[in-house]
Amino acid sequence: MNWTPVTMQWPTEATAWMDQMDAAKDMATAQLDSAYGRLATLAEQVTTDLSLIGEAVKGVVASGRAALDGQFGEIPKCFVVTPFQSGVGQGAGYQRFLSAPNLVQRLADKLEDSADPAHPTGEQYALVILFLGTRFDQMAGVLSKFNALMPIAELQKAERRAKHLFELDTSKWELPTVGALPPWAALPLERCTVLKEASASINGQLARLESYAADSSPLDDLAELVQRKAEQAVGQDSKLNELKELLAGGTPDTSMQSRLLGPGDASELRAQLLDDDAPGHEWVLSSGVMLVGSLQGLSFVRELVGL
Repeated sequence: MNWTPVTMQWPTEATAWMDQMDAAKDMATAQLDSAYGRLATLAEQVTTDLSLIGEAVKGVVASGRAALDGQFGEIPKCFVVTPFQSGVGQGAGYQRFLSAPNLVQRLADKLEDSADPAHPTGEQYALVILFLGTRFDQMAGVLSKFNALMPIAELQKAERRAKHLFELDTSKWELPTVGALPPWAALPLERCTVLKEASASINGQLARLESYAADSSPLDDLAELVQRKAEQAVGQDSKLNELKELLAGGTPDTSMQSRLLGPGDASELRAQLLDDDAPGHEWVLSSGVMLVGSLQGLSFVRELVGL
């Protein structure tokens, strides 16, 4: 498989198990709405039992948890290369550079690093993602897109450093302006003895009043709990839907290139990685991540990057 521009998208197939939970969520929401209505009207019913739906959703919940465990049960191994790592990038001072071909070569050599105890063994697949840039702001931008969905510590560090180096490079020519001394400052009223004593007295009185206002009946507390649970469920669903909408209709990004290798052992994966032409040396600020594992373990990230 050749290098392919990455299209960030929602992994529909890898998250198909989420659709199995819709029936259980709808049933729970209906029971919460019914309970809130009974509590609000006080129609001779002062208790509610949400355990009625327990048996109905037990099978759905079990299958959903099994699918979730299966999705994250095969965690692939991860190897990250950035120009800022010790002994990796070329340059002097804070400036570090790594071209795309040298990045691919380092990723390939790591596959046969038998001195690493976490070295992958056996027949595996490998998913390689390259992040390409020629300027520090471009490098920070492309890394931020990936880190927003799949944050990896080394890539986050590289993103922050590239961003700070760009800001340093653009702001070093700016001359700071300083007002006449001494400067303005806020009056430290919190240190005034009179106000400290008055504040302590007023806060004590307010605390006693709040304790009276906090008294409520168990029925009111239960109604508030039911409403809060319903609001939490709606909020969680809305966050997931917003993420799906954000990833819908993505366009290929040539500054991110991905490639799936395998199946094969470490030597075969290395040969496949070096077999095709990598992006050229013009990409002087390149970073990369290589994931090695089973095809099932790589399915989520593979679909996320559009492969």
